[in-house]
Amino acid sequence: MKKDLNAKLTRGAQRTLDAFFDATTGLLATTSFTDISVNALCERAGYPRATFYNYFEDRDDLLNYCWTALSDQANLSDLASSEPEHRVDTALDAMADLLESNAELLRAVLEHNPPEGPLFSSLHMFIEGRAHEIMRTCVDRDRFDLPADLIADHYANTVMLVLDWAYLRGHTLTREQLHAYAHTLLGGVE
Repeated sequence: MKKDLNAKLTRGAQRTLDAFFDATTGLLATTSFTDISVNALCERAGYPRATFYNYFEDRDDLLNYCWTALSDQANLSDLASSEPEHRVDTALDAMADLLESNAELLRAVLEHNPPEGPLFSSLHMFIEGRAHEIMRTCVDRDRFDLPADLIADHYANTVMLVLDWAYLRGHTLTREQLHAYAHTLLGGVE
């Protein structure tokens, strides 16, 4: 992305990013990602193509921004301070909250974008990367005789697997079931 999201954004820059986010999510609810053009995004957002390219490299870059904007809604700030035995549950709950709070959008997007398509491949990669980053900073390194990055990959992949099963593949699970599935799958490490 051409804008540094860690830097303070001007109101105008934030308005522009919000407009492209809204345009993307609005179009994804009615159209396959592969069929959405930069022109359609710009028309829906109300900005010229030059503005789009001032902010984003391409549609995939915009999509990564959308994933980041959605993930910022999840409250993961207290994850590192939680007890090690509750960190997986805390991360799983935060990501599940995010998916549930956007359930209507997710359902609409799923109607036009199959789970095995490029949109959800991008989402999978984003969630796995974010989960890995979160888990790597929270892994209790003293509990295991394994590299922290390897453990983080294992945790991140397991969290993603359970979320995918419940929210993208349509298996309705309670929070208790989500936690139980994750803990059972992680049983070899925990």
